[in-house]
Amino acid sequence: MKKVYLASGWFNENQERRVAEAERVLRGLGLEVFSPRENQCEEAEFGSKEWRELVFDNDINHIDWADFVFAIYDEEDAGTCMEIGYAYATGKPILVFNEQEKTLNLMITDSLTAYFESFEDVKAYDFKVMKHIPYTGSVI
Repeated sequence: MKKVYLASGWFNENQERRVAEAERVLRGLGLEVFSPRENQCEEAEFGSKEWRELVFDNDINHIDWADFVFAIYDEEDAGTCMEIGYAYATGKPILVFNEQEKTLNLMITDSLTAYFESFEDVKAYDFKVMKHIPYTGSVI
């Protein structure tokens, strides 16, 4: 079973809906999913230095643990961008999901392994082969 780190913001209703759907779809495909949304280190006070260190270390350790990163890039989220950059630097395949039509930053488009615009495309993807699917839209 492949292990996936799910990078995404969940700071508004649309983002939360997409990340919950991604968790469901990826698990439905038999993947072992680590989602930071589900792992907020509740033993420490939210926002405290201890909490920040726990969350940061937990997320980095799980990117290292994962076979690949699945990043929802619907709205530019600094945390998601950092996770994509870290994954790229460590040689992890990066699968980027974006349902919205928009121009993307070339640092995202040129670091990805595969680009998806729908969960139907994700369901049809062969995670054993991890075929390259480039982003073909406009970049900045």
